[in-house]
Amino acid sequence: MKIEEIQLDHFEIEVGEMNYGFEINGILGFDFMRIEGVIIDTEMLEIHKK
Repeated sequence: MKIEEIQLDHFEIEVGEMNYGFEINGILGFDFMRIEGVIIDTEMLEIHKK
């Protein structure tokens, strides 16, 4: 899995249909964020590593 410069090899993912009544491209799981030390900047709408 790779998001810009953040990459995690050998990571298990699940693929399935998501229909919540609005468009969604995917869900980024907490396991990925915890392992990679991802920080979410909600003001700037960005993610980056520690």
